[in-house]
Amino acid sequence: MIDIHQVIKKLKVAVIVGDFEKPGYYIPEWNAIFINQELNEIEHEVVLLHELGHAAKQRNEWQLYRATMTMKLKMEYGANRFMIKYLFDKYLVITGDDPYSVNYLEFMRQNDIPSRDENIVKDIIASY
Repeated sequence: MIDIHQVIKKLKVAVIVGDFEKPGYYIPEWNAIFINQELNEIEHEVVLLHELGHAAKQRNEWQLYRATMTMKLKMEYGANRFMIKYLFDKYLVITGDDPYSVNYLEFMRQNDIPSRDENIVKDIIASY
């Protein structure tokens, strides 16, 4: 599994932690991720991975993000999938569990993954 710092380095993305209104956001024109300093460790990792998903998958497609709600939702889904896949890979390394024996609800709880992303989690496990 690739380390999160290696992902940041590979994408050449700047990560700025500070006093921001949102938990996090990515500005593709600057290739920069902004993370709210008030987040706990788990929230910070989840938000950072989500924003790295935008950087990895959509860096050159930011105009589409703003074009229609459908495109925005599709890109948010992609960023969530990137984040959940990374967290699931990490979870397997830490626990040594077989992917198919993982209690997906416990995985979601431990990683602060909202219930709206349950189908993404199930799909990642099924396609492992």
